[in-house]
Amino acid sequence: MQGLLCALVMVADSGQAAQALAPASDRAPAAPTAPDAGAAPDAIVVTARRGAAALPPESELGGRAIETLHAYDIGEVLRRTAQLRALGEDPLVIVNGRRVADPGIFSNFPPDALERVEVLPRAAGARYGGDPRRRVVNIVLQPRYASRDGEAEAKAPSAGGASDLGLDIRQGSIAGIDVTQFGVQASRASALRAAARPVYRRAHPGTDAVTLRPSSRTLGGNLALTRALGRWSSSLHLVTQLQWSGATLLSGDRRVQSRTATQSLSVTAGLTGDWAGWSIQSTLSGEAGGSRLSDLGSTRSTRQSLTAALSANRTLFTLPAGAASVSLSAQTSLSRSRTRIDAGAAERPLTARDAEQSGTVSLPIWRTPPTGRRPGLARLFGTLTASLGGTLRQSDAGRGQGLNAGLSWAPLDRLSWTADWARATDSVPVTERFAPVYRGTPITVLDLTTGQSALVVPILGGTPGLRAPRFERRALSLSAGPFGRSAALAGISLQQSEEIDSIGPLPAVTAELERAFADRFQRDAAGRLVALDQRPINLALVSADSLGTNLSLGVPIGKAMPDGSRGTLRLTVNNSLQLRSLMTVHPGLPQMDRLAGDGGGAARHQLELNLDGQLGRWGLNMAAHWRGGYRVRRENGRNSPGDLRIAALGTVDLRLNYRLERALRRKGEGGSARRAGNLLFDLEIANLFDARPAARLEDGAPAPGYGHDDQDPLGRTIRLSVKGRF
Repeated sequence: MQGLLCALVMVADSGQAAQALAPASDRAPAAPTAPDAGAAPDAIVVTARRGAAALPPESELGGRAIETLHAYDIGEVLRRTAQLRALGEDPLVIVNGRRVADPGIFSNFPPDALERVEVLPRAAGARYGGDPRRRVVNIVLQPRYASRDGEAEAKAPSAGGASDLGLDIRQGSIAGIDVTQFGVQASRASALRAAARPVYRRAHPGTDAVTLRPSSRTLGGNLALTRALGRWSSSLHLVTQLQWSGATLLSGDRRVQSRTATQSLSVTAGLTGDWAGWSIQSTLSGEAGGSRLSDLGSTRSTRQSLTAALSANRTLFTLPAGAASVSLSAQTSLSRSRTRIDAGAAERPLTARDAEQSGTVSLPIWRTPPTGRRPGLARLFGTLTASLGGTLRQSDAGRGQGLNAGLSWAPLDRLSWTADWARATDSVPVTERFAPVYRGTPITVLDLTTGQSALVVPILGGTPGLRAPRFERRALSLSAGPFGRSAALAGISLQQSEEIDSIGPLPAVTAELERAFADRFQRDAAGRLVALDQRPINLALVSADSLGTNLSLGVPIGKAMPDGSRGTLRLTVNNSLQLRSLMTVHPGLPQMDRLAGDGGGAARHQLELNLDGQLGRWGLNMAAHWRGGYRVRRENGRNSPGDLRIAALGTVDLRLNYRLERALRRKGEGGSARRAGNLLFDLEIANLFDARPAARLEDGAPAPGYGHDDQDPLGRTIRLSVKGRF
């Protein structure tokens, strides 16, 4: 492994000479450079489409498509794009065609600060991020922009009993390479008490004062800056949050008041620029936080972490098939946490260190000659690109290493195959180790040990001492499109994974698991479960196979406007089918087949449908989710009359908005011509048909813990908001 990384570095160092020796006709065309990593410059000589990435996009969202999402900020646009395009978790975000030190700086800008959003082909993962499995999204910002925005919202369940209020104010500007954005957020949520749910109260007498959802107050703020330092760009990103929550719980027959206060502060400084042919991004980030919890006892937790990261990528040389590139990165972190229980009765300090280095080479193997120059069968081979990478890790949990490889083949312009494989020892996220311990919202669970339901308090936070997980993943994907005026897109992917020491919570409340993890279950003198520790643990082995499909298409609606534009309606369907899901929680416990019902069970089939539309001043967003039914076994490995049969569940979320228009801004006044509205009124109904989780026992009897308000006491929720620019 060390030899592989050394070879990558040596190849990278020789890349500049190789590029110089290549014939002029074979060299990669010079990409337009900008003095800024995050925003477009004031004036450049345009030699290509502004903000274009190194690879042409697989699909693109222009101004009207972005408007149709009705998102509040760029962060929400990115989340919706990843969801609708089935991009998987945590896609890599680049800005104006370049990787930047901290793309999160732009997440809080309004959507009309975007010129377009590009989803790059799968081969871009190795080109920009070093991981062939990771998708890449390029956001192209307006060259000049300024806005001051606010949102006020009120939310409540249709059955009453609770309410939420929120206020968000933001101001931001983009002027050449200078970017400034800051904002404050405040929210309040009242407690939902069992007394407000008559059905729940009758099924659980004596719980009138118990909170089914705690009260909470939150205050937050953020500041983001980018500035020029010669040919380089610097950035600073600060985020802070304070939160208070309170709940009334029952410990046996005793009423307990639980109070939690948490605070956090994170600061990230970044530097981006070019040096000796390399595109370099470096960050130094620090985080500090803590929490205080008081109920039956008192717990105080604090944590601090410091992380330094450096990444660099460049073109090595140009082959007839295209440019070969290398991506290198290194990261080191130091974390400290301290937990004090009952004012000095116990104190648990912990320090952890982690370091990681990785490198990836992306190599074009074949490229179809341009149209008119495709002799013989050459045009049947399309474009073929391969990648190979390696990773070295060193932490207090031990040493690790990894390899990954990817192959991307596009036989036609709108058709591509991708295969990738990875095997590695992963690192443990800082938050999963050192997040402060706190008590979450009370939840109803079926205690399979007693066969009764219980309203329990989940204990959440980090778990010091987690071991680094080891995994192997394989995936094969096919994507096609866009086609025609509807810009139809389709894709199918098969994924297989196997993970040793996977990180996750306890899967179910069974006698078998309670014997193995006795300290995770808290019971009162009568044997009733009152608290469940859901902080992450290492699961001995988790393996799964899944098949995913996605389809997206759009159609114009309504009459043509004077400028020739029309309304749009886009339909997206994502489907996930679990083919296999096996888990071994502890080496001393038997393997669990989750699809058969072991370990809490798992649904085999999930379907998601999204409909996004815009017609004149009116907007529509609808999301429908369906999850198939499944079994939860009381005893591992066999069916029994006490098993749960979880019913299929379908929910629909509906959102309507109306834009109160005003005259368009004139060019040069800041803002965007797309943002014609000064006020946007938004009505959102979550869980439109008030569907609730339901279940029965195998013998047909009602299932404890699955009454109307047990699993979801809020049900249908109505949210009203007003967004404005001032």
